[in-house]
Amino acid sequence: MGVPLHSKIRRKLRGALNFTLGKLLTPKQKIEKIDPEKIRKILLIRINYRIGNIIFTTPLIRALEQKLPHAQVDMLVGAPFTKPIIEKLPNIHEVYPVPRSLLKQPLAFYRFIKMLNQNRYDLIISPASGSVSANIATFLVHAPLKLGIFRPNTWLPFNTVVPMPETIKHEALKPLAVMKAFAGEQYDYRPYLDIALTEEEREEGKKALHEKITKKEGEKVVGLFRDARNEKKIADTWWKNYLYEMQKIAPQIRFIDILAPGQTPLKPDMPTISSKNLRNLAKIFSALDAFVCADTGPMHLASASTTPTIALFNATDPAYYGPLGEKDKTLQINEMNMEEIAGACYEHIEAVS
Repeated sequence: MGVPLHSKIRRKLRGALNFTLGKLLTPKQKIEKIDPEKIRKILLIRINYRIGNIIFTTPLIRALEQKLPHAQVDMLVGAPFTKPIIEKLPNIHEVYPVPRSLLKQPLAFYRFIKMLNQNRYDLIISPASGSVSANIATFLVHAPLKLGIFRPNTWLPFNTVVPMPETIKHEALKPLAVMKAFAGEQYDYRPYLDIALTEEEREEGKKALHEKITKKEGEKVVGLFRDARNEKKIADTWWKNYLYEMQKIAPQIRFIDILAPGQTPLKPDMPTISSKNLRNLAKIFSALDAFVCADTGPMHLASASTTPTIALFNATDPAYYGPLGEKDKTLQINEMNMEEIAGACYEHIEAVS
């Protein structure tokens, strides 16, 4: 399945709007260093409605915590259900969802922007310079410094820019380019997804998992997540064959079916678990010995929970969207047979757990 028609239309409209606004409203831009000591309140803007793209901001959030430990960070996200992922990171003060319904209500959106302006931010950071909604918010919210990544032929409402990173492919690591705008010592920022689960949250995850499945001595519990968008989704028949092959070579591994909202279980005798609260789901992921899934948002949620994650790619490029954890593994399943896939998963699970 190719790119949906509505996505193609949205991209065309976004391109046309970017070009028009770029000619009319782009301020004079400069490339100079920002003094970290003068920054106390930051607004980070990533108005997006996919789980993975919000989790992709966590390397930048943790980098800001390292470079500006005294700064308070507020964040604009898209869907309200993504808020729990971010709101408990140590340097995050407030997370403001911007649902699509708000963008369609001019008066409500005006009141929302007016409320944000009362916060008196020192700095706005918008790392997704190709996002029209993020650029509109950056333009409307007041701050003496507005920082973003330079993109040619695009409306950029920033007065401070950094170059687009040419050698970095992964979409979660590109936002780290904005850290070059700060004066002083440069750090080697951690190139991992991290939602900063606490030890207390991890214990809660262990208890929740234990209520669903009792782990016997010598057993490992591995989560399966079968949902994904468009061509990235893998058929249930494939997953059943995968389970059959895994149980042949690794009977000591027990699988639990992580269900998306409205999804039916893969097998009637297989334990299942689900949660609409993404942070609660991450707590449970952290208690697993491993997590297996296609290219999907929960893949990044598991990786950001430091759960060993095996990502099965069949359509997209893992160099741009793959998991980033030290104990993660990516398999290009179109290039392997089922026996090879199961063998690679088994070897990785044994190695990391």
